[in-house]
Amino acid sequence: MADSVESCSHCGKQGAEFKRCSRCKQASYCGAACQNADWKRHKKMCAPLQDVWESVHTAHDAQDWRGVLKWEGRIEELMAPRSDDACSSILIAFSGAHHTGFQATGSKDHVRSCLGLVERQIPLLGKLQRFRDQGKAMCALSGILHSLDRKSEAATWYQRARDVGAAHGFFSLESTACMGLGTAAMEEGRHEEGVALLRNALVAAELNELDDPEYELSVLEGLVEALFTTKSIDEVEPLVLRYREAAKAEKEEEGFEGFGLRELDSVVCSARLHEVLCLCTPRWEPLLTA
Repeated sequence: MADSVESCSHCGKQGAEFKRCSRCKQASYCGAACQNADWKRHKKMCAPLQDVWESVHTAHDAQDWRGVLKWEGRIEELMAPRSDDACSSILIAFSGAHHTGFQATGSKDHVRSCLGLVERQIPLLGKLQRFRDQGKAMCALSGILHSLDRKSEAATWYQRARDVGAAHGFFSLESTACMGLGTAAMEEGRHEEGVALLRNALVAAELNELDDPEYELSVLEGLVEALFTTKSIDEVEPLVLRYREAAKAEKEEEGFEGFGLRELDSVVCSARLHEVLCLCTPRWEPLLTA
């Protein structure tokens, strides 16, 4: 069937009576020769739109990131006829696939691709009034920017996420944002500011509306490390014990046998604390002879 198109998908020639691929209805050609010549490239993305839609969601559910990214060239086509909510799901599926791909391969190409996808999610989630998800996307964007050494932009987005959390009572967002800002401050040598932000993150974690202990564990890990860095040993001591107990509780809740990673980290913190207490101050001399 003749259709009005801008150019041939193979040679780029422009015309008004080119024909589209009968299977996917997307690629257009000026003739059979160009279509045959382009098949090796085009077959990777040639499928009816509904099949692509189903493939993306099935692969996403199965964490088959390659199965999702196979169709990345058709994101715009997928989103064009769909609702804002469906478009949000599409962007989340592709950004999640890139995140998993980065974890599997370590390639920064996945990080850079994920950046644009997450940037597009943020206004869409705001339009849908899904403010917690919007704040989480802001925090994810901050993490991506930080990994690309765009630290000033990362801090701006963490602050925006913190503002969203404060405006809507999402302590989980405030905790995540403060932790990101505090960790960055510690890395840059702004220790007093970093510790203060991490303390705020812990307070928000205790109040998180999701009742998720993961927030507290993550902040405890960062705050303990920051306090070791600043040699605030009096404050470290009770937090190390709290971190150890929370890590053990997490392991038991997940039914994990042996040492979980969090619990192992907490044991290392306990050992570091014991070493410091034994060697640094006279009031711990009894430990040396015990």
